[in-house]
Amino acid sequence: MPSKKLQTAIHPREAVIHPFDQLHGTDTSGLIAGDIIARGTGVPVEELTAYYGIAPSILHRLLDHWLQRTAPLAPISRTVFLDVGAGKGRAMLLASQYPFLRIEGVELNATLAGVAHNNIALWQNDITSEALAPIALHHADATKHTLPPEATLAFLFHPFELPILRRFLRHVETSLAHNPRPFDLLYANAEHGSLLDRHPAFTRLWIGSVAMTPDDHLADLAAIAQQKEYGSTGDELCAIYRFTGRGA
Repeated sequence: MPSKKLQTAIHPREAVIHPFDQLHGTDTSGLIAGDIIARGTGVPVEELTAYYGIAPSILHRLLDHWLQRTAPLAPISRTVFLDVGAGKGRAMLLASQYPFLRIEGVELNATLAGVAHNNIALWQNDITSEALAPIALHHADATKHTLPPEATLAFLFHPFELPILRRFLRHVETSLAHNPRPFDLLYANAEHGSLLDRHPAFTRLWIGSVAMTPDDHLADLAAIAQQKEYGSTGDELCAIYRFTGRGA
């Protein structure tokens, strides 16, 4: 069972509640430092990043870019959305408003995974959620967890640093070598986009700044104001990649 100290860190009493959570009764708000997330995982803290839920408007706009600008290789109805480093699950909930085959998430921290499970249950019983796709969350290591066997759209909101990102990309490449299928990757806050840009098996399809709506930016500023080491510009550098194999 997680310690009370860890529970308090992940559910801080003073956290600003995002409008998304106010509307749906979920718990996806707050900024949780990487050293807190690392507790109990066995992963060095320097390989992890902070948890912060993606702004709804950014994910919606990024998904629209993927649908409209990249000519997906499989219909969305036959594609799995995979949230890598799912945290409290906000991206999974938002993605379920699109007609994906299903939504899956992988989260390493047991406490965050528990919060995500609770959020999924609330969402599935919320008549205002407008969910179109089923959701499943896995408490697992994304560099080892079995990837969906169907066409996949992976989503990363800068969940980890280079060592884990390299291991995850090797895992993807191994999986696709055994079972070739379409695999695209959305990378928000693309801090290590240069690794994917240089990767011989991935091709960048699009890169650009994705802006939040004014309401999301105000919520972002309110939340970030409590964390002096962070700031908000009202947008995120995002990129879209496609697995094309080393022979491309």
